[in-house]
Amino acid sequence: MTLPAEGVLWTWTVQRFAPKSPPYVPPGDGFRPFALGYVELDGGPRVAAVLDVPETGVHIGMRLRVEETTGVPHAKPVEEEQ
Repeated sequence: MTLPAEGVLWTWTVQRFAPKSPPYVPPGDGFRPFALGYVELDGGPRVAAVLDVPETGVHIGMRLRVEETTGVPHAKPVEEEQ
């Protein structure tokens, strides 16, 4: 079953401490807090994803595209057509 790649942000938080390692691998310059949320995919389930969005730009209901990675998926904002 293939899941849709886009959806809306259902809820989110900021991860302010390093996750358990392994499986988490901290970057070379050390841990930095990051946004983490659940994206409700169009017509599908909710999936957890790291949000590649500045914390000040995150809002529930924003459109995101979820991208597969070797670890937790990442989600980026969908550019709205003007």
